[in-house]
Amino acid sequence: MSNLALFGLMALIWGLTWAAVKIGLEAGVPPILLAGLRYLLTAGILAFWTQGALSAFAEGRSMRVIISALLTNAGTYGLLFWGMQTVPSGLSGLVNLALVPVLLFGLAVLLREERPTWRHGLALALGCTGLLGLFWTRLVEQESGNGLGLAAIVAGTACYCAGSVIARPLIGPIKPLTLTAIHAVLGGAALIVVSFLLGEVSGTLPGKIDVAPAAASLLFLSLLGTIVAYTIYLRLLEQWGTARAGLYAFISPIVALAVGVWLFGEKVGAAEIGGAALLLVAAGLALFGRDRPNAARK
Repeated sequence: MSNLALFGLMALIWGLTWAAVKIGLEAGVPPILLAGLRYLLTAGILAFWTQGALSAFAEGRSMRVIISALLTNAGTYGLLFWGMQTVPSGLSGLVNLALVPVLLFGLAVLLREERPTWRHGLALALGCTGLLGLFWTRLVEQESGNGLGLAAIVAGTACYCAGSVIARPLIGPIKPLTLTAIHAVLGGAALIVVSFLLGEVSGTLPGKIDVAPAAASLLFLSLLGTIVAYTIYLRLLEQWGTARAGLYAFISPIVALAVGVWLFGEKVGAAEIGGAALLLVAAGLALFGRDRPNAARK
């Protein structure tokens, strides 16, 4: 399969991921538990292809591995899945996918990996304005639950970006799929513990879950959303570079919005369209002209 076809497949999968999450939630699986099961299933599948997992913790890397796992998997997806209880899947995907390159862009400046330029300032300003537009209608309409859910998605995205920066030095000493498997184990276990502590798991829970859509959601998220799409991204990152491979940030949100409207009847108003446009422009400023290896979705 050509790289262009692989890119299209990757962007499609990551756009459909948000609908898969919504299906799992509507099937009765509590959000934190759903996120934890996703990563434990991912770890079980990757166990057949990964080797040398224990060596990843050698040479003083243990703390970096653990912290990055808790941020990129537990913090990110615990908050994202929780937020999606009240936020439409299309809007969730748009905010997360478009905000990742913008926040990574800002972190690169803070860490002095890049010199601040007008592009940095404009990208961050447009990104913040886009988010303000998305939040504004929810505050005016007094949809507090929706506003909190959207805030959780933004916070989860920030966790992902911070964890990605912390994990970056691990890529090289640790094979990418091995690191993904380790993060899946640590993040998934942490999410399961949190789920129990929050009282999501009870003796009556199995009877409340619609098994078929819940299983389909988990299989899609683990097999396609994490393993297949992430492997494609690694190939494109090597052959295309960060800027070109990162163009999924313009395609996947459109897929997420369209599928949300089609499957769930989600409404997209002027605020969503305006905020989306600003976020996508900000993502473009963050991506174009950069060719430094960056973090991917997992």
